[in-house]
Formats: sequence, C-alpha cells, structure tokens
Amino acid sequence: MKNKAYVIGAVIIAFAMFMAMRSFKSTLTAYVSVSEAKTIKTAVQVAGVVIKNSVRYDLKSNNLIFTLREDGGDEMSVEYNGPSPGNFNDVSKIVAIGKYEPVRQVFMAVELLVKCPTKYEQRVNGSVKK
Repeated sequence: MKNKAYVIGAVIIAFAMFMAMRSFKSTLTAYVSVSEAKTIKTAVQVAGVVIKNSVRYDLKSNNLIFTLREDGGDEMSVEYNGPSPGNFNDVSKIVAIGKYEPVRQVFMAVELLVKCPTKYEQRVNGSVKK
C-alpha cells in the first residue's frame, strides 16, 4: 500500500514537471531577423528602429502602424492594436513581438518593448545616473 502511494506521488510529480517544462517552452519567443519573421508561423521578436515618417496612430481605433528597420537594413510594416507607448516618439530602438501575416504583408505585434536613447542619461564621473 505504501509503495503504491509512492508510485502515484512520483507519477504526479513527473506529470507536473512535464507540464511546467511544456508551458515554459511555449512562452519563449525567439529573436529573429525581418526576413526570418516573414517565414515563421509562430510568435517571434524582431528588433530595429522606427522609421519616423512612417508612424500612423489612430486614437479612435487605438491602432499604431509604423515601419521597422533592422540593423541589416531590411524593413517591414508593423501594426499594433493597443495604446501607443508613452515614449514612442523618443525611442532609439524597438522590439516588436508577434507574428507576420503574409496575406496583409504586415507584422501583427501583440507587444512593443521600447528602448529610450541615452540622451536621457546623465554621466557623472564615468558612472551613469538616470
């Protein structure tokens, strides 16, 4: 009877560990290039800069559209349905997380991560103050 309880406990623990690993793996989102993002059917992260004159934001529909250019020079249109990040006009780099829609030829972002330029940091005696 005692051995049966140990076996059941071990099976439950093994199943819980399997489910935790599966869940963790599904939350990982890889960084890819623009060209790779256009071929991958799962969610990915693409980093680049926002082309300033490409930004369109519709306050009524809460829809942000812009062109993202990666370091290699490749570009793609990004659409984000949600509020524009507060510091969006001052970003030096942006990471768009989502999936590319080949039919519409747009990257549908579910999340935007922004990096502000270092001009907002003040250097004092070689150390960075924010």
